[in-house]
Amino acid sequence: MNCDNERLVTLLAKSAQGDRHSFACLYQQTSAAVYGMCVHLLRSTDEAQDVLQETYIQVWHHAGEYHADRGTPITWMMSIGRYRCLDALRRRRHHVDFETVEAIQTSEEPGPMQETDAQLDRQRLSDCLKGLDERYRATIEMAYFRGFTHQELALAMDQPLGTTKSLVRRGLSVLRRCLGS
Repeated sequence: MNCDNERLVTLLAKSAQGDRHSFACLYQQTSAAVYGMCVHLLRSTDEAQDVLQETYIQVWHHAGEYHADRGTPITWMMSIGRYRCLDALRRRRHHVDFETVEAIQTSEEPGPMQETDAQLDRQRLSDCLKGLDERYRATIEMAYFRGFTHQELALAMDQPLGTTKSLVRRGLSVLRRCLGS
């Protein structure tokens, strides 16, 4: 056992007894290596910092379980860190960021709720149109569903332009009241 390993074993043993200063020294001497491994595995410095913290919390709580015959202290701590990284990677796989999913799945197409609302609106409009006087309904359907201008409507219905405009305006007014109720 080299000098560094002996020192780390001693620091671990003292940490197991609750010596915070020894734990701080252990952290100072080993955290860079553990952190580097975490960054390498996770490809995220933020997540690596979180895993590093989890690793040293586990080292603090389980320092008394270290056995020198199973490996060096740094190997033992790296093993703990590696398992915490694997846990983080598993969480990442199961974590669904709903804002990201929503942004990705935003579509220009109407969704089922919008389709249902549109269907209900169409049904209400159809019901209200059926309830209109025939003169109003014919002028509104020709103007808004077939694209006739007021001039073309007047010619098609053989009416003066002013009468046609009045029929459209009154028909729309009746339709608005029906849809508003």
